[in-house]
Amino acid sequence: MKQYRISPVRSRIAVLASGGLDSSVMLAEFARRHRQVFPVYVMAGLKWEPEEMKVLGRFLKALKLPNIEELAILSLPVTDVVPEHWSVTGVNVPGYHAAVSSNYIPGRNLSLLTKAAVFCAANRIGEIALAPLDSNPFPDARPEFFRSFEQTVELGLALKLRVVAPYLGFSKAQVILRGRGLPLELTLSCARPGRGIHCGTCTKCAERIEGFRKAGVPDPTRYARRPPAAQGGRVPAM
Repeated sequence: MKQYRISPVRSRIAVLASGGLDSSVMLAEFARRHRQVFPVYVMAGLKWEPEEMKVLGRFLKALKLPNIEELAILSLPVTDVVPEHWSVTGVNVPGYHAAVSSNYIPGRNLSLLTKAAVFCAANRIGEIALAPLDSNPFPDARPEFFRSFEQTVELGLALKLRVVAPYLGFSKAQVILRGRGLPLELTLSCARPGRGIHCGTCTKCAERIEGFRKAGVPDPTRYARRPPAAQGGRVPAM
């Protein structure tokens, strides 16, 4: 009996796009390499998702690149698993001076990749990209996890899927420098956004503000409030 296998189209790549700065820059880089890019947004029931999707739609439209396919919006709710988590409730969001590790959402990359892997199998896509940085100290943001996930997908979906994380080892400032010339004002890195405006007081905003400062690049972001620490100096981890 012949073994079932999926033969991916080599030019295709799926990009897990959140509307955030890192994944948006990465998506644009892949598209500029003339790859057929399939942007994928996975809804999980997190508080900021409606704002993210609006911004992501504007960013994709602004790129005006014909090799970017229509945004695929998938759904994998986690609200029944972590109903009291701050990312779901919007309560006790990590503040400006909180450590980056406080942004952890249990199984975030695992759930995103799992849903996206099935999408890849259905569309004969053999490569998927996501954008964790050097500052993401999470168990599902490590190279060994990605390699293990590839093996699981090959066994479970008969698809040889390559997981690409090109910004592992990069800082936010380095990604910002790579994204110069892109409409970075059409990206969203905030846990408490309102009408497309960053709150300016959460950990995600702190990382963004500090990233632009370290990169020496003018920050085009609209903030509802800019804490005094944003005017200069290192954001302390607490």
